Amino acid sequence: MAGRMSFHCHRTTLGFPGTNAIVLLIICILTGVGSNEVIVDPRVTAVLGKNITLMCTVEVGRNLSLTQTSWERKHNGSTLTLAVFNPIYGISIAEDYKKRLFFKDPSNEDATIVLEDVGFADTGVYTCKVATFPLGNTQASTMVTVMVEPKVYVSAGSAPLIDGGNETVVATCTAERGKPRAEVSWESDLFGRPVVKYIDEANGTSTMEVQYRWKPTRLVQGRKLTCVVRHPALETEFRIPYVLNVQYAPVIQIKGYDNNWFAGRENVQLVCQADANPPPARYIWTRLDKDLPPGVQIVNGTLSFNRALDRNDSGIYQCDVANDIGHQHKQMDISIQDVPSHQTSSVAVAGAVIGAVLALFLIAVFIIVLVTPRKREPSYLDKVIDLPPTHKPHPTYMERTVSIPLTASTVPSRVMDRHCIVQDTMIPDFHEHRSPKLEQLSYHEWICHNSGSERVYINHREHYV
Repeated sequence: MAGRMSFHCHRTTLGFPGTNAIVLLIICILTGVGSNEVIVDPRVTAVLGKNITLMCTVEVGRNLSLTQTSWERKHNGSTLTLAVFNPIYGISIAEDYKKRLFFKDPSNEDATIVLEDVGFADTGVYTCKVATFPLGNTQASTMVTVMVEPKVYVSAGSAPLIDGGNETVVATCTAERGKPRAEVSWESDLFGRPVVKYIDEANGTSTMEVQYRWKPTRLVQGRKLTCVVRHPALETEFRIPYVLNVQYAPVIQIKGYDNNWFAGRENVQLVCQADANPPPARYIWTRLDKDLPPGVQIVNGTLSFNRALDRNDSGIYQCDVANDIGHQHKQMDISIQDVPSHQTSSVAVAGAVIGAVLALFLIAVFIIVLVTPRKREPSYLDKVIDLPPTHKPHPTYMERTVSIPLTASTVPSRVMDRHCIVQDTMIPDFHEHRSPKLEQLSYHEWICHNSGSERVYINHREHYV
């Protein structure tokens, strides 16, 4: 905000004491003389080495004439006039300031000056003074402070970033010799941490150093950190990107083998690809079980077969890659088939289809068997012959006749039906055919039964046919 200093006709500071002041006051009233006003910026901040503009606007009252305007400053306890503007005699600049001070657009209303290449010695109070007739001098002052824009830079850590190494300084962001002290920070999505250090100089400036410490990993190789510096002397915040450079041993991939290498196939190759920082220094191809087959060519990381494949090309191939950080190797087991895999796969598909159809058939048969009603197996009772009442089994006897071998001579004819003639040839030898576990049966326990043209001997205890 600009400061205003007014000088009115009725003030007693004009330098006319006693009766003269009263007379002058009467003259001012009679002539309608107004007042002077000087407008300046109360405070101005300069940047070391840059230019500064000190504004001074003059408003002269009615019936007043501008005699001259000038700029002064306090220096070593005395007042030093820097520049004078006189509407009649022109401009005058102090000898020490002729090369770096000038009026911007001098006139009766404007006494603004420009001071170039500001240094620490330019700090102080500057006064814009206006002389008019008949009022005299009117003035206003500006306080000038000098701040220093910091020198900003980013430097890498003293040790290289090695994949898997301990926490180390990745980079340092420095705001050097700023006044006032700069605000310094790091922007990053890594899991590092800042370490702040500052140094105050004798001239009132400060140096800020902010280290970024982090445990390196190759997974973020090429990512960016950003150093951010804020300072009043800067129009906007200062941003400096820093790209991570993580060194790591080779990470290898072997490409080219598609599991369909067969005897007679041509134009095949194995490509050894290595991701490494710094780049790989050498590639070495070997075969573990024997020497490399004839007819192959190695160019950098590529092993090419310059002929048709044969079964002897099978084996375990190894690619070794090395750089300044270390060396790594990768193996590939190559199998040369007699026929292309698509033929084998066709046979396998056909077999799979046939197997699937057969399985569906068996499942269908199994389901049919499950849902089809089955004939009930005859039970024990089904085997019992439904005999007429006269042939129903005897109730349980309290006493039994001792078993007698059943022969023609021992079977009384009175127990036989008149239709059942017992002959030696007609009665089976039950001792030969019975189970060893069965008891001998007496003739009381056997009944001859006519069934059409056949005769059946029935044991009334068991009732089996």
